[in-house]
Amino acid sequence: NHRAWAGPQKLLAAAGCLSSGGAERAAPLPLSTHLALETFDSAWSAIETTHFDPTFNGVNWDELRDELRPRAAAALTEAQLRGILDEMVGRLEQSHFAILPAATLPDPTATDSEGEALGGDEAANASAGFDVRLRNGRLLVSSVDEQGSAHARGVRPGWVLTRAGDLDISVELERLSGDPSPRSRAFKLRAIARSRIEGTAGSQARFTFSDESDKRVRTRLERTDLGAVSHAFGTGLPPFHLRFRDQMIERGELRVGLIHFSNWFLPMVRPIDEAIDRMRASDGMILDLRGNSGGAGAMVMGLAGHFFTERRELGIQTMRDAEFKYIAQPRRVNTRNELVEPFAGPVAILVDETSASASEVFSGGMQSTGRARVFGETTAGAVLPARTTMLPNGDALLHALGDFKTSTGVLLEGRGVIPDDVVVLERKGLLAGRDAQLEAALEWIRTTQSP
Repeated sequence: NHRAWAGPQKLLAAAGCLSSGGAERAAPLPLSTHLALETFDSAWSAIETTHFDPTFNGVNWDELRDELRPRAAAALTEAQLRGILDEMVGRLEQSHFAILPAATLPDPTATDSEGEALGGDEAANASAGFDVRLRNGRLLVSSVDEQGSAHARGVRPGWVLTRAGDLDISVELERLSGDPSPRSRAFKLRAIARSRIEGTAGSQARFTFSDESDKRVRTRLERTDLGAVSHAFGTGLPPFHLRFRDQMIERGELRVGLIHFSNWFLPMVRPIDEAIDRMRASDGMILDLRGNSGGAGAMVMGLAGHFFTERRELGIQTMRDAEFKYIAQPRRVNTRNELVEPFAGPVAILVDETSASASEVFSGGMQSTGRARVFGETTAGAVLPARTTMLPNGDALLHALGDFKTSTGVLLEGRGVIPDDVVVLERKGLLAGRDAQLEAALEWIRTTQSP
């Protein structure tokens, strides 16, 4: 068992959404009634004893067991049992509840129907060099890494991705149309597309785009190593591939530090702290949490401490029998063990629907104290801290242990962090080479910086 702020994309990956269509690699094996009931009872009991809400979000947990247990006993295959378990956790209608099937974890040797390598999450340490976001029914290229093959082949922000390997984006959109949440659909489609964008270094895949003139462009891109650091975290979860970048943006006399990191895990602590040390004399800082799907919650307090001169509460995590306060303690020693003052300038945070879990705790907590201003689009609303429990059949159960509310009492689960300045990602701006969300944050810092 392992506590984690597991990002929702890990749920998708482990559930097979990011593998080759979610198909099991081996033929279905017969399932004994004893193992089926043992697995069902183990999953039901784990949630019954650890769920933070004694009302189970309005679900009668005992009645649900009585309803589903006979169906579990009648299950003939692992897949049928898994469907019943998925239904059980789905009734809660909360994030961070999922069955993580051992048989459907991505396979590094897997190929799609066109014979292109999928890479698999274990080996997904390389990328074709671009990212995507769903807007107005189209999957837009939201950013292009200048070091990646996409940039070298002329792919630009604002293009529309229509096909990735054997993945037809329009078909996937139709398949996800039953999801009532626009944010959830956007999150899932990006995750599915990234399973084709990322993979083993040196592997290739075909991509089809519509360019700025809506002309079809089909190209083969090689996945290259862009400096990701693999990090294992939690039982039953595939590894995270961590990416970090920082830069000093200069606009005339304005100097603003920009920090982006893909997840909240230990290997990111030192690069973040060193970047902040280099940026202490800047006019402001921007923390870009777009695409950051979560990680280890303890990092939230450490990062927040760089921006407060006194102890401040960011929020409270409520569990079945306890509460845990997220406290920002002032950071007065830098990475060279020198005494320093916490950064006092304006702090902006960039978010969108792919900012989840610990990223929401941080941005929501900082927003509630008034220490930072949030720009972009509403976050995922998937905030619950969770753990994984191994089940008798070899699958893993991800289940939430607590809820989180900010220091002003705002519950973020299902709601998300609503930006102070809502700035919508639009194709027109991307095609013009403009990051409207970043520009809005820079303009705010320019007008609020200290003399």
